[in-house]
Amino acid sequence: MAISSSVYEVTDTPVQIVAADFDSQKVWIQNVEPLSETDEYARAGFLYGIGQKFAVASPGTVNFAITTGSAGLQIESYEILSDTSNVTATLIEGATVTTSGAAIPTYNLNRNTGDNATSTLSSASTVTGGSVIATEYLTADKHAAGGGMGSSKIYTLLPNEDYAFRFVNNGNQTTNVFLNLTFSEKYNGLNQVWLGSSAGSAVTLRGHEMIQLDLRGGESLTAVSDGGTNTVVVLRQE
Repeated sequence: MAISSSVYEVTDTPVQIVAADFDSQKVWIQNVEPLSETDEYARAGFLYGIGQKFAVASPGTVNFAITTGSAGLQIESYEILSDTSNVTATLIEGATVTTSGAAIPTYNLNRNTGDNATSTLSSASTVTGGSVIATEYLTADKHAAGGGMGSSKIYTLLPNEDYAFRFVNNGNQTTNVFLNLTFSEKYNGLNQVWLGSSAGSAVTLRGHEMIQLDLRGGESLTAVSDGGTNTVVVLRQE
């Protein structure tokens, strides 16, 4: 019995990954995209980091604009620190934003991979409207080294949408705030492959999962993803 292997790029257009054969055949199919875990995203080159230090006057507010790309954006973790005053931090969705200055650089955590995030973060001079979808309250100890919080909460943001981070100083002194953010784009739930012609309504192979199938003579198999481009490997024994 001969064993053959093939590699396919699966997109949102169904593609045949196993052709029909006169005889029965045994096939092994593996989704070789990384596991849906933050450390695997980082190793694969799909996790980005951004850090920004800025002063918030008293009384005062500082805003940043986030514009997501066509795949959206998934916040994997974040940390916010304030050295003097208590600060309220909010994430606003669907705001009307006026940006100021150049985009703040984002860096791929895997330095063998390019800094090619499509979402952008920049300072914002005005933010109006929108809905607050997340709020954090930071307490700062003036007698110590400041205060802050870190979180592994995951927020999945809409594609092609405007968001804003807003930081409000609740104290009576200017405070320095540091924002550290890690996010993913391609693997914002897009590393799954469905065996069939319709995403979401067939057998699912998540990142790094494998399945073995016995196909009868005349049977073929197609695969489709839900917006991402995902690689699968197929082994056939005829």
